Amino acid sequence: MRKALLLIPLIGLAPMLGACAVASAKSKPAERPPLAVPPPPPRVIESAPQPDPVPEPVADLPPAPVPNKPPRAARDTGPRQEPPKAPETKTGEATPAEPPAPSPTVAQPAPQLRTPQTADTTEAERNVRTTIDRANKSLGGVNYAPLNNDRKKAYNDAKMFIQEAEEALKRGNFVFAQGVATKAETLARELAGK
Repeated sequence: MRKALLLIPLIGLAPMLGACAVASAKSKPAERPPLAVPPPPPRVIESAPQPDPVPEPVADLPPAPVPNKPPRAARDTGPRQEPPKAPETKTGEATPAEPPAPSPTVAQPAPQLRTPQTADTTEAERNVRTTIDRANKSLGGVNYAPLNNDRKKAYNDAKMFIQEAEEALKRGNFVFAQGVATKAETLARELAGK
């Protein structure tokens, strides 16, 4: 029986070994004429473009004249009054015209831009404070010790959001403060189970 079991794999391998021993005819390749390779085309090298001519240096220009006219006011439709003329000198000497000294204008600081939510700063600050107070009240009712690690992280995040909201209030960034305070309140409510 044992010999029969050994013969089964040999019988299965015999056809496969016969396929490897197929005779192949070795013939000479047919003689073909050699390929005629055309010569490479001539190389055309373009000349480099001429650089732009260097502009000649120009002498320093005089400073631009400063306009002394004040900004135009609304158009007046009433009769025009001509400014008084300067007295003319009858001698051959011309008096040098001195330009009037420009009046120093105090630049008004630009008003701070506000979003519709923060147009009234006291109202915006009051809204943020109430949100922070609600978040602190909700966190005050949470016992930190029995919380698992995920809930402890949420508790710490809520505390961090409250601190960020306080700092944003000090800087006057009411929109950011409201957003962070709302996040803190949401986490605190979730932890308190409300």
